Amino acid sequence: MSLLPTPHDPPACVRLLPNTTAVVTTRVGAVLVHCPPETLKYLLALGLTPPQIILLPPDVPAGQELGSSGFVRQGINYASVEFLIYSNFFVAGRQVRLITITEDQAQRIRAILEETTTGPRNLAAYGESVWVRTECSAVSFYPPLGRSPNIDDMVVITSLEAGGGDLGATQISLEAESFVFREDGLELARLSTQISKVAVPLALAPPQPVQRQELTLQFIGGSDGFDPAGITTCFLAYLGTTVQSQATLFDAAAYLLLRLGNLGVTPSHISEVVISHLHEDHIAGLPELILMGGHRVRLVTSEVIYQSLLRVLGAMLALPITEVAALFDYYRLDPGTPLELEGRRFEAIYAIHSIPTIAVRVGGVCYSGDMRYDEEWFGELEERGILQAPRRQELLRFAEGANILVQDVGGGAIHTTITPRLLHALTAKSQRLVLAHTSKHLLPVGSPELGDRITFAGSGVVLGIGAMLPHNALSEIIETIAACPLFARLTVEARIALANAVTSVHWPDNAVILQEGQASDGSTYIVHSGLVEIWIAGAPVRILGRGSSIGERGAIMGEVRSSTMVARGNVELLKLAPETFGPIAERLGLATAFAQAEWLSTIPVLRELPWASLLDLALDLQPRHLATGEQLFAYGEPGYEGFVLVSGAINFNDADGSLIETLQTPGEFFGGRAAIYGRSRSATASASAPSVVWALPAPALERLNLLYPNLLMHLRAIEAGHRRRRKG
Repeated sequence: MSLLPTPHDPPACVRLLPNTTAVVTTRVGAVLVHCPPETLKYLLALGLTPPQIILLPPDVPAGQELGSSGFVRQGINYASVEFLIYSNFFVAGRQVRLITITEDQAQRIRAILEETTTGPRNLAAYGESVWVRTECSAVSFYPPLGRSPNIDDMVVITSLEAGGGDLGATQISLEAESFVFREDGLELARLSTQISKVAVPLALAPPQPVQRQELTLQFIGGSDGFDPAGITTCFLAYLGTTVQSQATLFDAAAYLLLRLGNLGVTPSHISEVVISHLHEDHIAGLPELILMGGHRVRLVTSEVIYQSLLRVLGAMLALPITEVAALFDYYRLDPGTPLELEGRRFEAIYAIHSIPTIAVRVGGVCYSGDMRYDEEWFGELEERGILQAPRRQELLRFAEGANILVQDVGGGAIHTTITPRLLHALTAKSQRLVLAHTSKHLLPVGSPELGDRITFAGSGVVLGIGAMLPHNALSEIIETIAACPLFARLTVEARIALANAVTSVHWPDNAVILQEGQASDGSTYIVHSGLVEIWIAGAPVRILGRGSSIGERGAIMGEVRSSTMVARGNVELLKLAPETFGPIAERLGLATAFAQAEWLSTIPVLRELPWASLLDLALDLQPRHLATGEQLFAYGEPGYEGFVLVSGAINFNDADGSLIETLQTPGEFFGGRAAIYGRSRSATASASAPSVVWALPAPALERLNLLYPNLLMHLRAIEAGHRRRRKG
């Protein structure tokens, strides 16, 4: 992946880095161009000093690209600057200069940083828990300033629109789709503003066998945001014996989909996501999971954190908060008010950290979040009147009786510091203590006798307590089939029959599974474990994990393979031979939907979807042919369908019959908001020429809501644009 300023090699002052980032050496210092998650880790891994100046990309207009809006491209936030700011301010003792393109972007990035680094600005946002703000201030107190730092201490935010590209000896301007750097009136470098490929992580957790016990934890990561070799703390908890396949995800590390896929987990295996707080290392993967996970997210956190998250995601995506809230389901978990969710009882307290944070207990596991746990310090805070005696006792006793306590550590002013005294206190509260959020996996002198009760949460670590649960390989295969939207359409009985009919095939790392241009043998495949990279015309286009199906196009029509598929890591695929796939394809009507899927693939915004997803979408589309003047729906009537224009033209008229707009672009979506939100039609739609539309009934729209929230966000954005134009 590269950020090429021209078809030629970049000038000597430009260093191209992974993930469409670059560092430009100028007279005023190094300038980082673009900033996806974990950019700091890449810089540190390469031995580079984090630049003090960061230049962010233009917004993606809502509706232009799936899973993309504002700073976010296909679920990845390219304004992920928080840890670069921390590195500059707390390590190097200097401010970051953050340059956006527009003033609107500058205001939005400020809003994000205020929420994620210092917490809600308005005290009213804390409701009855305003005392949390006082505790946060005590934790974040910074002796060199004599107070808690704020955004203005750490960063200067400006925009090219407001003249922020004038850096004195160096000038930065936006020209068409390029950032142009000049010194002494001469062009120093020219870099594209465009981001052509989705970013990838520096490291993946090594997959380890998961033998389920009554309580099982699987760590995606257990380190911090400054560790180039580690993944930030994020783990799956398999709770009890009644929910065999689904897990609770605690926090969301960056590049979550690839990291889950490498462990053989799909988003459909996640029952809910618990968000402890909004620091970047705990939520960087959440936009990707929400927008690109192919499964509607159920999010558990407190009301204060939820409202803050909506403001963060709204600023990140440049969308109204109401649109953001529609992307996932929220389950409120406030301290003192337990949440019962499908047999699991969640309890929380506010942890003591620099921004609002919850510590959570459920099913025998207790997760501290980034709580600074220090019993002596708690006593000092009580003496100063910051903690009341009941609150101190709440902090001391919350983890008591837990089977497994996952404690974020890491030291410093805002995290727990590992000491013998701390370890003795925490191991007395639980059967097993897991130390997370640190790259230093050494117990301090004076605590060796606790070693058999303490585990460090490394990437890929699996830890269990209780009786072993029976492992059923067939059930695993059924779960994989159910995770694939196309085959999830089958009845439960048909999925079981299919699981018994597939064969398992294995591929080593870098092996070519299917070759572009190769004749199809009629077989299709579902990824069971590992990652498969898809290449088209010599370029990588996407990476697929468990539950993704491949090879249907060639199998249905007997065509040559349209892409090359390469194993990334050891890969296991479920093979559906022609005699297995053929009857299923006939039962689902895949051949009939083929032409519709092919047409969908010509729509620019849908080109990034896997072909299997297009085929799945096509199965829900119901063609309708309209004669000139024929009405599709009338103003004020209930809406039960959304529509895609295939050909022709559709007029929209207001309640008085006046023409508002004519829709003529194939692929445009309309009429869906009424069906999605249960509202009446806001206009009358009729064909102004012979037209073909595809209808999406309300059940199909609800299925979109569950499986393709990124697509539904796109459709809502397009329709919102139509509504604005009509009102204008």
